[in-house]
Amino acid sequence: MADIYVAIRNQGGAAMSSINGESIIVLVTRDGRFQDQRSLTLRTGVAVFRAIPPGGYTIIARHPDLTPTEARYDAELTEKTILGIRFTYNEPERQLSTIEAEVSYLP
Repeated sequence: MADIYVAIRNQGGAAMSSINGESIIVLVTRDGRFQDQRSLTLRTGVAVFRAIPPGGYTIIARHPDLTPTEARYDAELTEKTILGIRFTYNEPERQLSTIEAEVSYLP
């Protein structure tokens, strides 16, 4: 099984869990089909998906006040994989700046 950690950050690296009091939602799809959804934690701006079966996934950060309203990252997960994704936004403009990913494989 694999784990996915998703962090939403502003341009200064601070956690961004909501906008205008509405949570940023993270969705996980597998082969185009919905698998799971989480709100970000208030303090850390992180959503964690544990024990994900191997396969092709799309991780989506969604909020109606962000541009784009959906940011996507595609990944192929294998057994014993830890995927970390960071979506970074320019908070004043609510514009996506970068998407960074790091993959670790456990023995």
